[in-house]
Amino acid sequence: MKKIIVVLMCLCLVCSAALAETVIELNWVDFGTEEILAAGELQKIEIPGQSSVTYWIPSIMGSVDVSVIDGPFKPTALYATEDQAYSVAIFVAEVESAEQYAKLMESEGGGVNFRNVKINGVDCIAYEVESAQMDSLIYPVSANVIVNFNCSPLNGDEGWDATKGAIFASIQIAE
Repeated sequence: MKKIIVVLMCLCLVCSAALAETVIELNWVDFGTEEILAAGELQKIEIPGQSSVTYWIPSIMGSVDVSVIDGPFKPTALYATEDQAYSVAIFVAEVESAEQYAKLMESEGGGVNFRNVKINGVDCIAYEVESAQMDSLIYPVSANVIVNFNCSPLNGDEGWDATKGAIFASIQIAE
């Protein structure tokens, strides 16, 4: 329980930092406690010609078969709770740059509240899509490839906010 309280306090600090317009830094070593690791599983996205990306997903979420999804916006990976109240959709995209992708998400994707964050030493861009009720993170893998993490809903209970923080903090280039 103490670990969860520490994580929640870290998230409060993160929110305070965002209001002060400082760059938020999240590091998996601060979140990846034995208790958190036991409450989920590390996953990996293999990106052809690029570095692989690892991330943590809580065990309350199951993998959803993305092969049944049609259309141009098919996620690379999708996880959801059994009741689908909480989900994480992950997209890999070839882009001009992470900044250009952020501008596209702002102009055409409904993105708002863009802010620079540093995840495990990598400069990323976090934003919200209020119309889709998502917290999103653009994680650059290289100059022209990004992984976009989308967590829904935007506003959940304190446990969901801590879970999103742990998911975002876990994202890193695979070793």
